[in-house]
Amino acid sequence: MENIKLTPKRKEIVSLMNFNSVMSVLRYYPYRYEHYKLEKLSFSMHDKKITFQGKIVSKVKIERITKGRMKTSFIIDNGVQSLNVIMFNTFANKSFLYEGASIVVSGKYNSLRNELSVSTFFMGTLEKEKFVSMYSLPSSIKDHTYRQFVYYIYEQAIAHNLIKNEIPDEFIKQYKLIDLKDALYNIHNPSNEEDLRQSYRHLKYEEFLSFCLLGALKRKVYSESFGEKNKEIDYQYVNDFIELLPFKLTSDQNEVVKEILNDLSCKSCMSRLLQGDVGSGKTIVGLIALIANYTANYQGAIMAPTDILARQHYQSIIKLLEGRNIKVGLLVSDMSSKEKKELLEKIRLGLVDIIVGTHALIQEGVNYYNLGLAIIDEQHRFGVKQRVALKEKGNAIDVLYMSATPIPRTLASTIYMDMDVSTIQCYPYSERVIKTTYIQENSIKKVKSFILDYLKTNQKVYVVCPSIEESTLDISNVNEIYESYKKEFKGFTVAFLHGKLSNEEKNQIMEKFDKGDINILVSTTVIEVGINVFDANMMIIYNAERFGLAQIHQLRGRIARDGNKGYCYLLSPSMDEDAINRLSFIADNNDGFKISEYDLKRRGAGDMLGLAQSGKSPFQIANLIDDFNILVVASKDASKIIANQEKYQDIIDKTLKIIHNFDQYVD
Repeated sequence: MENIKLTPKRKEIVSLMNFNSVMSVLRYYPYRYEHYKLEKLSFSMHDKKITFQGKIVSKVKIERITKGRMKTSFIIDNGVQSLNVIMFNTFANKSFLYEGASIVVSGKYNSLRNELSVSTFFMGTLEKEKFVSMYSLPSSIKDHTYRQFVYYIYEQAIAHNLIKNEIPDEFIKQYKLIDLKDALYNIHNPSNEEDLRQSYRHLKYEEFLSFCLLGALKRKVYSESFGEKNKEIDYQYVNDFIELLPFKLTSDQNEVVKEILNDLSCKSCMSRLLQGDVGSGKTIVGLIALIANYTANYQGAIMAPTDILARQHYQSIIKLLEGRNIKVGLLVSDMSSKEKKELLEKIRLGLVDIIVGTHALIQEGVNYYNLGLAIIDEQHRFGVKQRVALKEKGNAIDVLYMSATPIPRTLASTIYMDMDVSTIQCYPYSERVIKTTYIQENSIKKVKSFILDYLKTNQKVYVVCPSIEESTLDISNVNEIYESYKKEFKGFTVAFLHGKLSNEEKNQIMEKFDKGDINILVSTTVIEVGINVFDANMMIIYNAERFGLAQIHQLRGRIARDGNKGYCYLLSPSMDEDAINRLSFIADNNDGFKISEYDLKRRGAGDMLGLAQSGKSPFQIANLIDDFNILVVASKDASKIIANQEKYQDIIDKTLKIIHNFDQYVD
């Protein structure tokens, strides 16, 4: 803590909060504020939070209402109006509550009883509005103790000159931002709303500028690390392949193919994100990129997060390349030693042109002849080191990331400064319809007739549960549902699939489901990514409140892939208001871009965008949707800094140090 003297209690706070520096304390911001602002009582304030001050004008009455539950009541008067006050539990037996004492109380107002149920209070008077910072703290640390600790650390930081602007002075002046020392003081001790507004302006811009600069420099580091490449694409071969496909590419797919082919033929390495909603046709675009790379005499690899998805990619590629002299290999973890040894030798000698696999592609002992293109499917499901490891398997490799968690293109282009962004927004079918119905209970009774009618048309049904075995939580599990569906749907074949099965067992079940030997597949979220059974167009999701919106959207993306109407039923017994709102929203929305934006507003960036490891958002204060205008400005300024390296050498050196220390280059 930069040699700052600490009392035993303050040392305890540092230890419990895992602070390692003065700035880590000052950068731990309040999550909300108690705002005290005096108002006159009126009926329009019924059931709302208000602040009132006055003197206690009655005896303070304390009574036990149940075992361990106390109630304190009294009347306060401000000379104009009086108010009945009640407090519960921890507020009882306070010696400073006595007739004649001045007090400020805040809580929910009942205008019918002229009564206030107190949530917070303090003794004394309030001359003007007051903001009290509230922090997420361990139960052993009291709020007021922590606020005193932060104020002490701030004073010490000022005395030791430890707070320095992270933003270049030029931009501080240009945007009329307050200094960092003032921003940090006001964020913890605001006097009014304007103090807070100015603090937020500085800190939000600072977060975005740092993030955008990090992204732009990561790309520069990657480009300089691997140098130039020289690929000569056989465009005629690629165009012939596209012409002979059993379907026509959409306008979006054609546009993205052009962008990727242009990247492959450039001297600098490609770093492109291809985002599109589930079922929008990203995989065929990836295959076209692999074929173009093949015509330039380079090997290509596509890495998928699951064994099932890798095998599906392999089978799809084999089918589409039938009759062509392109060698395709599948590298997954459960291969026999002999199979694996033979394939690895072929890969090393360049006898395999396209290698499809899971993380097995990046294991030690996998040596490529001349890897030129790496495609990382569902890129957010891989860690930083896994993605980097694949890129390091070759020299000057082009990289294409694919994601089915799309966000608006303008936002994506600004966030992912270390990549170019391509977006597929239209579907291969003119209209892909999935009717989603939210049912507020967790019972098969509500959907049994729908399932029966559907099964009679020789269709297949997915049933998704959040857990495998019995749990203390009131949630459905695969085994229970599997048994109940066998009883309810006699005459139909029911199977269950989950992550604890071996890869061989999973693949056998999926093959039978695909062929129609299985009618109902009860499963965990192992089917979330990449499963492609064309005539399975109904899905039942149990305990839907336990899934994220993006996850539900991914799951239901398994249906309606053949252009026919899909039916998804979200079952949930939850009465939680947030859960009801979320499930109602996704039932009414099929657009992955809208769903993603809704999630961003609710949860921030976090792990959903793959912007940070361990699910922690890189933005503590800034919000990608609400503060998009600030993000755009910061993005332009980051580009300006990169273009004028000598002028901004200090901030560039600091950012490069972060990149090298944490291996956060292009990802």
